[in-house]
Amino acid sequence: MDAPLAATASSPAIPSTALRSHLVLVRMGLMLAGILLPTLGLLVFIAGCLFLSDGDRTWGGGLLLGSLPLLAAAWPLLRRSMLPVLATLTPAALRLEPRGRSLIYGLAPVECPVSEVTGYGEILSEGGNHIKLYRREAPMLQLADRPKRAVPADEADLPGLVDALTLSQAMQSQTAEAGAPAESLHRPNFYQGGLGRALAGLCYVLMALGVVLLFVPGVDWTVGLRLFTFTGLYLGLYRRNQRPTAA
Repeated sequence: MDAPLAATASSPAIPSTALRSHLVLVRMGLMLAGILLPTLGLLVFIAGCLFLSDGDRTWGGGLLLGSLPLLAAAWPLLRRSMLPVLATLTPAALRLEPRGRSLIYGLAPVECPVSEVTGYGEILSEGGNHIKLYRREAPMLQLADRPKRAVPADEADLPGLVDALTLSQAMQSQTAEAGAPAESLHRPNFYQGGLGRALAGLCYVLMALGVVLLFVPGVDWTVGLRLFTFTGLYLGLYRRNQRPTAA
């Protein structure tokens, strides 16, 4: 689903001062398929149960059987959508070396010259921070922090280890030093865009409405609580992702 990544035939010498980071290469096409197909499978499964409850064994059994491949597709697709790599940043390029199951799936090393990067973006989350590298003549790369528990013990203490955001900031500095306008490097994520800000404003309005509903006679207090819950979840993500990557 994703465009093929360019691979280099040989690896340049890596200085001891290079920055390194344990990351996963995120392939959004496979990730979305790994989420949407099981969701569809769950709906088909529920429909099959409803048909069986009405005594229709033909449709019920058929839908139940049809839902199994959709549900079973989730795990292999999600595993292939996040491939572990060791990222090494030198003054000239960012190199991604496959690790773990990436080797099993045949992922080739990826060489991303710093001079070819035209923009950077980030998405901050509790499950791992994501960075995006927009390239001039190649598909965008999305990388995320690899869970520490998944890092092999013999690579857990490599020199120069940093997280994804620090790596992105270092790349931005190198790109700016190479002559790229600093203001053009940062690519806003969804929460930093116009729609994200508009939804945040709507959430603030709904929170205020929730406070008012707490004092309206005859309105269940859980109505206001639900408004606080759902708007609070979005505003938490919004506030977290307002932090831009430093140039």
